[in-house]
Amino acid sequence: MLSPALGYRVTRVNATVATNIYPPRNANMSKLNLKLLGPCLLAIAIDAMGFGLVYPMMSAIFSDPSAGILPADTSVELRNFYLGLGYGIYPLCMFFGSSLMGELSDGYGRRKILLLCVSGLAVSYLLMALGALWPSVWLLLIGRGLSGLMAGCQGIAQAAITDMSTPENKAYNMSIMSLAFSAGVIVGPVLGGVTSDHTVSPVFNYGTPFLLVGTLSVICAIWTATSYRDTALPSGQARVDLMLPLRIIYQAAMHKSVAFLSIVFFLMQVGYGLYLQTIMLLLQTKFHYTSSQLGLFSGLIGVCFVFGLMVIVRLMLRVWSVVDIAKTGLLVAGVCQILSALFPHEIVLWCLATLVGCFDMVAYTTMYTAFSDAVKVERQGWALGVAGSVMAVAWVVTGFLTNLLPVFGEIGLLLIGGFSFLLSFLMMLAYRRKRSAARAGAAL
Repeated sequence: MLSPALGYRVTRVNATVATNIYPPRNANMSKLNLKLLGPCLLAIAIDAMGFGLVYPMMSAIFSDPSAGILPADTSVELRNFYLGLGYGIYPLCMFFGSSLMGELSDGYGRRKILLLCVSGLAVSYLLMALGALWPSVWLLLIGRGLSGLMAGCQGIAQAAITDMSTPENKAYNMSIMSLAFSAGVIVGPVLGGVTSDHTVSPVFNYGTPFLLVGTLSVICAIWTATSYRDTALPSGQARVDLMLPLRIIYQAAMHKSVAFLSIVFFLMQVGYGLYLQTIMLLLQTKFHYTSSQLGLFSGLIGVCFVFGLMVIVRLMLRVWSVVDIAKTGLLVAGVCQILSALFPHEIVLWCLATLVGCFDMVAYTTMYTAFSDAVKVERQGWALGVAGSVMAVAWVVTGFLTNLLPVFGEIGLLLIGGFSFLLSFLMMLAYRRKRSAARAGAAL
């Protein structure tokens, strides 16, 4: 998902979703320091919110002739092309931006680069609002790309919280960080859907959600400038390396286990990306959903994300290994996606969406852990960086697969996504057997 999150950096969950999400009872539950943590938590929420914000809107804004974003006589094929571009440009820019901003924050300090990112987000949402209200498809796409470039603020904010945490309050701070992310995941699509629907209120339009999140970004920038101070000294040196994500992918291809997991993760992300993009179109075309209804549907998936992350994963870790949990998540999400295509009835789609959202997050979380387990301790950051890069590439590809709608239709793309999940399940099954055989050989 996520930035996804696309961009949500899940830490190790081997020992239970553990101290990061569920603080131990004997942890020092110190009072939340909003002056220091507040700007970082708001930045995490905004970043998580921004990814899901547009999904209820994009299908509506590009298919609605009255929106004016494209000429009324624009062909369906061209509308699908721009829709895919709107979906794909965000992860493409995030692919390069997240690693760049991370490098800059190490060199010049968290505060300066966090301020740059949230200010950049404010500008990006202003551009998208202008694009929706003008209307101008290019302003909308430029703003969307800029928001992807600035999406590194979540990783920076997480690093900043880690910097200012002590062993006594780290678990508590991490749990609050997870809540901020969860709030953004749930609120984003609902906010985007409801406040872009003029049937809910005559003051709402396609530009309203962008203006609201842009305002939040301005508030976050001011809060960061006035309250947040770096607790770790920057190195004073940073090398701008735009090719770093490409090198990470190349290095991953040279590591046998990581390369295999990268293919599994790519197929999984393509599967879920096709689900999220196509289910919106199906609900709109078949059941004439408004953007507010699409927002509520997406919000339900967000709630299930959080439930899967904070409850289901924790319960499954008590009895199953990380790889077994990942396999289960991939299988259930894939089967439910295929059932959504085969039985496209409204109530069925809502019920299956809860399972897809929950078990996609189960698979997502444990796949990150599988990446972590595949390498030595000193290579943890690199392995998780590989996972993030693979996810970004998958979502770029998924965005452009929207152009296949005239060929396969919504049902066909849902089936392709479901089978992509199942293929990733089969590969994970082979990975599990290979690991078991290797351990048995080592024991002998």
